Amino acid sequence: MRVLFAARRSLPHLSPMAPTALACAAAGHEVRIAAPVRPDGYVLGPGLAVRPPEPGWRPHLVVRAPDGDGPAPWPQDGPVLHWTALDHRDTAPRPGGDAGPWCVDPCPPALRTGTEAAAWSVRHEEPATARPAPPWLRTPPGRLRVCLRPGAGHDTWPAARVRRVARAVHGLDAELVVVVDPRTRYGYRDAFEEPVRFAAPDLIGPVLATSAGVVHDGGPDVTPVAAAFGVPQLVLADARPAGDRLRRIGAGQRLAAADADDAADLADALRLRRRLAELLHGGRALAAAARLRTEMAALSPPHALVGPLEEYAARSGRTGPGRAAHPPQDRPDRHRGRTAANRRQEQEGERAS
Repeated sequence: MRVLFAARRSLPHLSPMAPTALACAAAGHEVRIAAPVRPDGYVLGPGLAVRPPEPGWRPHLVVRAPDGDGPAPWPQDGPVLHWTALDHRDTAPRPGGDAGPWCVDPCPPALRTGTEAAAWSVRHEEPATARPAPPWLRTPPGRLRVCLRPGAGHDTWPAARVRRVARAVHGLDAELVVVVDPRTRYGYRDAFEEPVRFAAPDLIGPVLATSAGVVHDGGPDVTPVAAAFGVPQLVLADARPAGDRLRRIGAGQRLAAADADDAADLADALRLRRRLAELLHGGRALAAAARLRTEMAALSPPHALVGPLEEYAARSGRTGPGRAAHPPQDRPDRHRGRTAANRRQEQEGERAS
């Protein structure tokens, strides 16, 4: 089977899909990656470099990230699966009355609304990276560490907003690690009044593994990763649902993203610092984030998703060479992280009682 994994917004949007892409490749399937820019040297895992489809290459199945309709055209007559997290606008029930899953949702049930279309669950697994971690990331930090992941583009995250976050972090005597593409660091050169550390986006996992909190815009490339590591989250965004859902379960907070003109407002700066202090020192957010981490760990692993993907392509009439589908007992349950065998055991126990 030929499988295309696609993301249009940014290369980091491909990272959450990397373990599933690797699992498909390990099962003998032919995997290609559609990336938004020239992916020279970008590696998603051992043996899986970003490799765009060749001319004439036709996928049996497309797995796409949000807005992942790709930088180049491909045939649209094959099945498409949505890899969605938090934002489910593209996952309404399918036309024609097909109630089966047609998207993959890496979010745990606590971060869902309960009204999403049927989906296969898969847990986050940190993809391997070819980039070696710097020495400071391989040792425990000497003080609390806060990760800052600015939004895409300086129009979304002006330097004034980044400066305001940096002041709040330093005011709490915490270390700040800014996760940005090396090519965009220069745009933030005047945003920091005290020393900070920088890390590339493909090191977001190792950074979060050593962080006590994270500040970001609620995007799907950060929220599930931080949840998988049990890190409390502060979301600076107006429209994205991540902040409200994290606040609902106590694992995070949300603040409206202030305009650049508001960055010097003392009241706004104090509010940001207070919310961040609650996440770092309050205790409730850390306990809720730990529960969320446990819930995510109970979801199905990426390799258990290969069989359903094969069957989905087969039902759509687009099949190809590859491993046979998983037997029913290995199929991940929809939105639960349980297997069919678990369900049969539960049903037998109910009949016995």
